Amino acid sequence: MNKNYYRILWGCLAVVVIAGGIYYFAGRDKTPVPSTTTPQQTEQAAHQVIVNQTPALQEAVEEREYQYDSSEQQETETVSAQQQQPLESATVVKEEVKPQTEKQQTEEQQQNTQQAGIFESEPLFVMPLAGNIVMDYSIDHAIYDATLDQYRTNDHISIGAKKGESVKASEDGTVETVKTDDERGITVVLNHGNGWQTTYSQLQEDVVVKEGDKVKKGQEIGLVAEPTKYSIALGEHVDFSIAKDGVTVDPKSTVIE
Repeated sequence: MNKNYYRILWGCLAVVVIAGGIYYFAGRDKTPVPSTTTPQQTEQAAHQVIVNQTPALQEAVEEREYQYDSSEQQETETVSAQQQQPLESATVVKEEVKPQTEKQQTEEQQQNTQQAGIFESEPLFVMPLAGNIVMDYSIDHAIYDATLDQYRTNDHISIGAKKGESVKASEDGTVETVKTDDERGITVVLNHGNGWQTTYSQLQEDVVVKEGDKVKKGQEIGLVAEPTKYSIALGEHVDFSIAKDGVTVDPKSTVIE
């Protein structure tokens, strides 16, 4: 029993010695790690702790943050308003320009209407003078021509008149042509718009209108002359024709009574 007791005792001592040696050498290998915290950071940390722990300062910080947010929001609204302002200005300019544009369009339309003599409805033609028809309109079959002593078609009517009698415009229009025709003498062509034209021939040389003049219905455009040699058998008269889009039509079916 004594032998066992001593064996246990010496075993415990050996364990203590070994453990103490391990602890001793482990402690020697540990190298102290220097602190990386600077005095300034330490002071800031301490200051932060003080701020967080002081209600008055915390309230001031919150108020400062609120003022900053309000200022930022106000700047955003100002920028948004400035971005919208050019659009509003553009709208105002457009409203100011629009009446001027409409006015210009109206003036141009009126000018075009006056130049072309355009009617809102079909023109209502009248005879250029009163008189009997001495040679009728006929393009679908030949009729007798006393001057030429032959049968031929005729694209106008010849109205008997007296030399010097006034020849008047059949409808409002613009003088398109003043010319001398070999067969019909002095001739005036009026443009009434919408493709309508009237032609007056066998006139005296001193016509009272010129190309480009605006004339009214019933306005004098010239005087009856002596007939040309190609229609001398008809006596003094006026040759009168009406055309639509370059195609002659029977004046009797177009003029009003």
